[in-house]
Amino acid sequence: MTEYRLTWSHGEAVVLGTAAVLADCRFDLPAGAFRPFARAPWMGTVDDPTIIGHLRELGGDFACVPFGAGPAQPIGPRDWASLMIEPPLLPIHGPAGDAEWTLVAQTESSVTLGLDYPDDHIVQRLERTVSGREGSPVLESELTIYPRRSGSISVGLHPILRLPETPGRLQLQADFAFGLVHPRQVRDGEVQEFSRLDSVPTPIGPVDLSHLPLATENFSVQLCGMTGPLRAVFLDEAMGIELDWNRAILPSLQIWYTDRGIEGAPWHGQYRGIGVEPIASAFDLNTAVSTQPNPINRRGVPTAVALNAGIPLHVTHRVSAFSIKD
Repeated sequence: MTEYRLTWSHGEAVVLGTAAVLADCRFDLPAGAFRPFARAPWMGTVDDPTIIGHLRELGGDFACVPFGAGPAQPIGPRDWASLMIEPPLLPIHGPAGDAEWTLVAQTESSVTLGLDYPDDHIVQRLERTVSGREGSPVLESELTIYPRRSGSISVGLHPILRLPETPGRLQLQADFAFGLVHPRQVRDGEVQEFSRLDSVPTPIGPVDLSHLPLATENFSVQLCGMTGPLRAVFLDEAMGIELDWNRAILPSLQIWYTDRGIEGAPWHGQYRGIGVEPIASAFDLNTAVSTQPNPINRRGVPTAVALNAGIPLHVTHRVSAFSIKD
């Protein structure tokens, strides 16, 4: 595993060759040092090759092409379960989330890594650039997809924020067209849709997803048709981040929440984090579900990215840190 360290006027970051993961990031704000990203307690200690790369080194951000994998068996409401006819597409989140990326270019404040995809894949190559913006507490990323042939594929980005210990002290703000609870958490006939983060349906009553942590261990939703950036404020620290990205390419945001809720290696009930994941995908289901008609894209929100052979596609996102008292 190779580490690439970046420094700029307002912070420092570390990017790994493994899955091109953002392993660490510190923003220097007037109020002090701020580390908003999650970092798995086992980072740097797992060498089992059967555990995919981004899980061995689960840091704060990585790219997913395609996004997700899909369940082994159909799950959830009938209109979703009927689409789940393909087995899980492994590795989860594609080669991007597993393989060792190689160095393309590096400066003091940026690094570009590249990854060639298998010869039979619709994608020929990925390049990922991570850079600090001089003069600002901003970390910028660009994913360039080089298509081998034309077609569609699900694509996602995977920032993960840390969770505070005190319930309700991480505030999320987002504007979206409609939200859907992940099919794995909804049975046929139960309410799946919502319009506000502070009132998300569950079988035991609504939960407030705008203030975390929750009382539950695992929860996932998709905010479809995002109309602006995501804002996350750590209330006890009076600091926060704004996540902004190409919503014309990745129109939705998946929120993946886990609070010591996953067992088995390498998790072992230790991990805490909130994924805030810009996507063109139907949740984290098999890309075969995302590229066919489904309950999200039938409502005008794309769940896949159209690739054109030989024409690179550039997907950008940035994380801007701020202090409430600035």
